[in-house]
Amino acid sequence: MDGEEARHLESARAGSAESFSALVRLHHAPVRAYIGRFLRGREVVDDVAQETFLDAWLTLSGYRGESSFRMWLLGIARHRALMALRDEQRRRPRGLLAGLMARRLEADPSELHERRLAALRTCLQALPPAGAGLVEAFYFKGRPAAEIARQEGRKVGAVWMALLRVRQALRECMEMKLGPRGAQP
Repeated sequence: MDGEEARHLESARAGSAESFSALVRLHHAPVRAYIGRFLRGREVVDDVAQETFLDAWLTLSGYRGESSFRMWLLGIARHRALMALRDEQRRRPRGLLAGLMARRLEADPSELHERRLAALRTCLQALPPAGAGLVEAFYFKGRPAAEIARQEGRKVGAVWMALLRVRQALRECMEMKLGPRGAQP
């Protein structure tokens, strides 16, 4: 650790946000590069890097100097990247619920198959254009939420929230057409 970094670290530990900002500028690129080895998408990497530096700021008193400050930051980044990967694994199966439901309906041999599929098609057609475009991009074209967000100039969280609302609208529409349990006997 060079003298300037040590001074900024000492001052940041005393509560100087300006000194911590200097540390962020010094370590931002390596932290982003490290995170980028595990995660895809500029927005995702930016979010995890931001969470890393926020965690570092909030736990700076816990840094004991047993390793370099950069290695300490990379440890936080590793933890945050793992959390992001786990969150994505949990979100993806749920995120594909409508697609899985449609595939299940297409494979359903029962006589209710056609009614369910017709109801789903009707409900998909009834979506507003923005919702229909989102369903097509995410479920049928398989584009990641981060990519959709970037192309539409939105935040990733806003895309996930819009997907949640679309799924809820589809569920309510299906229930209106088929009953609350999908017209199951």
